[in-house]
Amino acid sequence: MDYSGPDASDFADVAALNHAFLMRLRSTAGANLRERLPQRLRPAVAALRDVQVERLATTPFLLLTLRERDADYWKRLVGEDGFPDLFATATDGADDIVAAALSFLWHLARRNPYALRLLAGAANDWCATLAGSTLLELVRRASARPDILLPREADNHEFWRKLLGPGLSSDASVRSAAHTACLQTMLTGLPESVPILRAAARRSQPPRYRTAAIRRPG
Repeated sequence: MDYSGPDASDFADVAALNHAFLMRLRSTAGANLRERLPQRLRPAVAALRDVQVERLATTPFLLLTLRERDADYWKRLVGEDGFPDLFATATDGADDIVAAALSFLWHLARRNPYALRLLAGAANDWCATLAGSTLLELVRRASARPDILLPREADNHEFWRKLLGPGLSSDASVRSAAHTACLQTMLTGLPESVPILRAAARRSQPPRYRTAAIRRPG
């Protein structure tokens, strides 16, 4: 396996996806997504200010998940019973985020699966599933699933408490340390090569300049 990590363009895509997801998560339309998070933290997410969204979007991993570790879910999605319901659609208008995230992850699975594992906490089998499917097929099926898009580590109170506390700090070093700690937490659940990935996590810092590139439209 190629052990080259994510590059600057990968981190820029992660930041853009995180920003779009956080804007959805804090909005009225994202109430169903917020309900997946620990109850005590939901008001803090809904109250995120624009500058805080920009800071949190700079985590060196995706804050959203497409259920990468749910093997049964993806078996159904890509299997014979995974044909899309033509009348189904993702809730909360999140299908655009699902399509964009899946396109990014699919391309990464084919170009650099190791980077995909770092950015999305994905195991080898899931990377192979993406790489072995056509993008159009995946987007059609995934975008019709109302339950595919979730906050990452949604039931992990400490994970999100850290993101919504020091992860929002105006001090870049404090913020970076919190983001890296959460990255390591995400990678802990991977059954393969955890020591290698943890070491890579400490080195996987996105370029700081990219924060300035994230702005709300209008």
